Amino acid sequence: MGKGRGSLAARQKSALTRLEATYEKFKAAKEDKKPWESTRNGRKVQHAGRKYADECKRLADEIKNLKAKISKQFKT
Repeated sequence: MGKGRGSLAARQKSALTRLEATYEKFKAAKEDKKPWESTRNGRKVQHAGRKYADECKRLADEIKNLKAKISKQFKT
């Protein structure tokens, strides 16, 4: 048997909390999201930045989708 990882609802609720905090912090800064670099399997990957309005829209949509998923679980 595998390790218990908590319920899906609990993970989604904590993700929603983190996402809302990130969104508020980003909105307060009022700056574009700068390009960044990460690694995957030892290879460098370049990520493009985003405009302020585009990132705000993306974060708001992500929050809306996550709230819909959480509410769907508690309807039944």
